[in-house]
Amino acid sequence: MLCVALSIIFLLLDILIGSKSLSLSQVFFALMNQDNSPSSIIVWDIRMPMSLMAPLVGGALAVSGSQMQTTLNNPLADPYTFGLSAAASLGAGLVITNVIYIPSIPQVYQISAMAFIFSIGTMLILSFVSSIPRISIEGVMLCGVALMFSFDALLIMVQYIASDMQLQTLTFWKMGSLARGSWLKIGVLVIIIPIILFILLKDSWKLSILKMGDNRAQSMGINVKYLRTKNLLLISILTALSVSFVGAIGFIGLIAPHITRMLIGEDQRFFIPASFLIGSISLELASIASKIILPGTVLPLTVVMSLVGVPFLVFLIIKSGGKF
Repeated sequence: MLCVALSIIFLLLDILIGSKSLSLSQVFFALMNQDNSPSSIIVWDIRMPMSLMAPLVGGALAVSGSQMQTTLNNPLADPYTFGLSAAASLGAGLVITNVIYIPSIPQVYQISAMAFIFSIGTMLILSFVSSIPRISIEGVMLCGVALMFSFDALLIMVQYIASDMQLQTLTFWKMGSLARGSWLKIGVLVIIIPIILFILLKDSWKLSILKMGDNRAQSMGINVKYLRTKNLLLISILTALSVSFVGAIGFIGLIAPHITRMLIGEDQRFFIPASFLIGSISLELASIASKIILPGTVLPLTVVMSLVGVPFLVFLIIKSGGKF
């Protein structure tokens, strides 16, 4: 309940802050009365789509990270380190540089679609690898890291052949921005996220047992391979949608689950929804910080999250003695 309240407060604060100064009364009046006034246009057409994307994308990435850590039993697993973000960036880069071009479809939709396809494809590869009986969890993790480096290398090659304008567009896309939010994208996330959260919560008991080890889970009648593959596919949908909509945003999927674990433990019945809320709050705070660190300039979210995420990760390592 506290997390829900904080998320609502930070959402309103995010709407309130911007390059154009609006009072609290102007924002509330614009929210209650949608018209053609300047304040209403600013709130409904510019700030609301950006601000609403923050809790949805932050929560989706946090749940993805928490379930990757649970499914693969690795505290450093998250969509960024397993190549999903790198795959999405490569897909977007191929469209931006016109290596892949679909006639009659606006490029902005082609970028999101190709980022989604590449991210989903990467997780399908990892799901296939995890379904091979002789492949261990460590093997799946190494495969993900190898894919990440491969996609990064291919992306560098794409950047090398890009024109100055294409390179600038690709660079800004990689940085991640909530400015790419729209009411259509918000609608898609509002439909998909609850469905996936419901499926994950139905398996919360199995996921809690899975943390005790594969042998323990199998002895209690759980089909570990099926559960792991199913979870990875659900995670891939959340991650692919988030990254294709706003670009690559790092550290949310890594730090939000650790904060949640420190606060409430790892009972999946509470860990999953709490991870979503902590992720929402984290990206809302990052969005607010991106506007106020340099007044008049909106910093890339990846930069803001890295400034916070790296010190926090170092703190976790020192506190745990390198043992999570």
